[in-house]
Amino acid sequence: MNRALVKIGLCISTILCMQSCSSVTVLRTHELERVGQDVTTDVHKQLDSLKLAIDSLQTENLRAQRRMMAEIGLLNTRLSDATDKLNSRQEEMLYRLDLLVGSSSKPIKRVVVDKHATATSTNAPTTSAPDTSTQSPTTSDVASNDPELDALYAEARGDFSKSEYKLAYDAFKSVYEKAKIGDYAENALYWMGLCLTETQQQEKALVVFNRVLEQFPTGKKTCVVLLKLADIAANNGKKDDQLQLLQRLTAQPQCRESNEAYKAIEILDQLKPAKAK
Repeated sequence: MNRALVKIGLCISTILCMQSCSSVTVLRTHELERVGQDVTTDVHKQLDSLKLAIDSLQTENLRAQRRMMAEIGLLNTRLSDATDKLNSRQEEMLYRLDLLVGSSSKPIKRVVVDKHATATSTNAPTTSAPDTSTQSPTTSDVASNDPELDALYAEARGDFSKSEYKLAYDAFKSVYEKAKIGDYAENALYWMGLCLTETQQQEKALVVFNRVLEQFPTGKKTCVVLLKLADIAANNGKKDDQLQLLQRLTAQPQCRESNEAYKAIEILDQLKPAKAK
């Protein structure tokens, strides 16, 4: 009897032991599941955080690229403006040098004319010199015949070099209205157009530059005016007009060996792939 009771007690103890072990196993299993869920949640949070950081870096990189491109464009614009002003000053110096050379040669010209007049009056009274009153005056003709026009033109160039574009435009306009034809008129129109571009009056500049081409189709400013018109067309997004103007520039006989023609060819080479796309 006692042995039976002992066996029963052992069985009960074993069963209780097994139940407690099962409970512990279940608890540990639940704990492991909770730990795994926590780890998974942390990993997802870290991945989300990394994605946000990457997106933020990409956005900042794009902004930096745009700022850099804007700064480069601004620097190019400033460089172009500085180059134009430098060119205008150089042309002013050349112009004044031409005036000095022209003024130094005036006495010689007067002596030659006087001798020729004397010779023709004494030797051939019936022969007269050719009439040049209807020919277009050159810069030296205007400079030698109209000191007031010389001074007005020099004043206009001085105002332009000082960035006094409104004063320069009015002075160049007066030169054009006074000269009407010849180099002075052509140059005055060209510089009037530059004054308008410097003051962001593109539409008016287009009118003036086109007048240069209409009135002086084979003039000295034809090449640079065509390049200016092409630049304005490009700034206004008119690529077809820009292409036509550049092609017209390279086709001009007087422009084929000019710096403007080389620049036009370079721009055309850049435009061709873009147009093909």
